[in-house]
Amino acid sequence: MRKHWILTVGLFALLAACSSPTPTAPGASAPKLDGTSWVVTAIGGTATLAGHQPTIAFAGDRASGMASCNQFVAGFSQTGSTVKLTPGAMTAMACAPEAVMTQEQAFTSALAAKVGVRSAGTAAELLDTSGKVVLALQPQPTPAETPKPLTGTIWQLSAIVAKAATASPVAGSTVTLQVSGDQLSGKACNTFRGQVRIDGSSFKAGPLMSTKVACANPDENAQETAVLTALEAATNYAIVGDTLTLKAADGTGLEFRAA
Repeated sequence: MRKHWILTVGLFALLAACSSPTPTAPGASAPKLDGTSWVVTAIGGTATLAGHQPTIAFAGDRASGMASCNQFVAGFSQTGSTVKLTPGAMTAMACAPEAVMTQEQAFTSALAAKVGVRSAGTAAELLDTSGKVVLALQPQPTPAETPKPLTGTIWQLSAIVAKAATASPVAGSTVTLQVSGDQLSGKACNTFRGQVRIDGSSFKAGPLMSTKVACANPDENAQETAVLTALEAATNYAIVGDTLTLKAADGTGLEFRAA
């Protein structure tokens, strides 16, 4: 079908009103979006479809990207953690399967609902007025950055994503993760292992078993507990370039980099 541009009054009319202050998120900073490009890895906590992930790029006073099936443009401005998008235009193509169009509608609705942005490790999150994460973003890889395979790659923890903030690993500590077939293994203070079920972008690990050696300090003990809990709570994963993100339904999770 031939592409053509139409004014997206229905889908983008709410964007002009989205300029309220971002809900407070202790410890979470606001990234500067101008000059950055992102892949949307989750919408309202639901992982995006492989091969049809929305994208969004910010440049000057403009935001543009792929909504899932159609391209869009919108006006853009940012003041601190508050982001404002104004009505723009969007192509009008129908795509198959139907799930792609359903995701596109969810994306545009989430974009209209957002009011602010915060960092989540190397990733970013767009929030609504209640502080709920409506869009989870990962930096868009350059053409040379082929996504690392989930299986067989040794992943090293780079961030723990909580509801209100993102924490870096304990200084001097190393947490690793590796998936091989239906088995998951790794090391925090202790080595751990267990079964993992992967289906598309869904991820389910556990129950996990680990050795019982005491960690070097209380912070590492707490970190190990948080990592194992997050691994068992994770419901989906996304890989962008050399970054693996595991997320639970409530938006909490873990970020790893290929070692």
